[in-house]
Amino acid sequence: MKKLLGETIIYGIGAIMPRIILFVLNPLYIHYIDPEAFAQFSNLYALISFVNIVLSFGFETAFFRFSSETEQQEKTFNTSFWFLTGFSFLFLIGVLAYNQTIADYLGYGKNPEYIKWFALIAFLDNLCVIPFAWLRFNNKPIKYSAVRVFQSLLQTVFVIALFLWIPTAFSEKLGMREKVSYPFYSNLAGSFFGVLMLLPIIFKVRFTFSKELFVRMIKYSWPIMIAGLAFMVNENFDKAIQIYYIDKTDAGAYGGCYKLAVLMTLFVTAYRMGIEPFFFKQMNKENAKETYAKVTEYFSFFASIIAMGIIANVSWLKIIFVPNKSYWTAVEIIPIIVIANLCFGIYYNLSTWYKVTDRTHFGTTISWIGAGITIVLHLLLLEKHGFMVSAWVTFIAYFVMMVLSYFLGQKYYPIPYRTGKISFFLLLLMLFSFILVKYFNYNFWIGNILFLIYSGLLIYSEKQFILSKIKR
Repeated sequence: MKKLLGETIIYGIGAIMPRIILFVLNPLYIHYIDPEAFAQFSNLYALISFVNIVLSFGFETAFFRFSSETEQQEKTFNTSFWFLTGFSFLFLIGVLAYNQTIADYLGYGKNPEYIKWFALIAFLDNLCVIPFAWLRFNNKPIKYSAVRVFQSLLQTVFVIALFLWIPTAFSEKLGMREKVSYPFYSNLAGSFFGVLMLLPIIFKVRFTFSKELFVRMIKYSWPIMIAGLAFMVNENFDKAIQIYYIDKTDAGAYGGCYKLAVLMTLFVTAYRMGIEPFFFKQMNKENAKETYAKVTEYFSFFASIIAMGIIANVSWLKIIFVPNKSYWTAVEIIPIIVIANLCFGIYYNLSTWYKVTDRTHFGTTISWIGAGITIVLHLLLLEKHGFMVSAWVTFIAYFVMMVLSYFLGQKYYPIPYRTGKISFFLLLLMLFSFILVKYFNYNFWIGNILFLIYSGLLIYSEKQFILSKIKR
């Protein structure tokens, strides 16, 4: 158990640290890139997230599944790598062949190099999928996290150098005509560096391909890819289409302020990395349902305090992380996105029931219901009502997924959650956030008084549990 915990922490560092580094870079981007150009930044990264889901085709999970069959480990490694490499290479060739046409269609006719760079990034990142999975399967968390972190550090140093030290004339010679291209080019360098660091694993691949195994893997992996697309729709559909439906300056402001709400996303992601193995280890124990209920409750309470803390301090957080005041037109999305991500975190806890009962098709269905809400409401309302639609749609989608998972779970695998208390503090969080934004315009002192009241009420309601832990 200690080994599992230690490895989970190390893997968590590898998964979270790059996102933290990129989050810290956000003020630099916002300072040097105007909102209209930042809309391109948000749009292209949203689009590539969908491309990565399709190109990886759920084969990371399939690799873990079929490598567990001892006699298939080497075949799985070779077959997975060659399929993803070939698939990615065909994608890259297609994009390079029709680069200008694709750029024109997506609205980047004047900057077709962006499309070329992102195709290369997607290709290089996909080459790393199976080598990274191999490191995880073979219990090498330090090597896994080291590559992830060093890759991000190189990208960070490169982009800082482009913004602050490298002469503009030299950058232009490399094809970077606008400053928004600096993070794209740096990402390309980081992706290339990642492949170089993983070459010792890639060189283990043999020129063999099992057609029989490939057919089994495809049947297993394509539903995972479909579910992954649903997740990505809920996560990035807003940023992928805003540039085509609303003013680019507004789309850029939304993307910049959305990054501040990522503070909540980072917490939820770190929690997910550590808790999933725990859920499965508990599934056969007699008191598993009570354990799941407690974990969900205390996640909800602790995450609610974090959410209230972020919302209460938007007044100074925006100065640090969104230093360009032209972006502040979208600052009102932050509480909505923060609470939406809290709902997603609760949904993730509630999703335990379909994972431990092997009813994972329910997860795909719920995700696509959320994705359907996201797509339909954006297409109906975004152009007329602007970026606030995106924030509210994100909240509605995650809220509906959370509620659906709860009621379906109670039907197939009843867990005794304290839904009354969780609902009360979720509603109180919404009420305090509304009061702070509507009547006090994110006032620092009022916000933190509300934060202290909220935290105090929550801690007092759980005083017996807290005291029992202190006495131990």
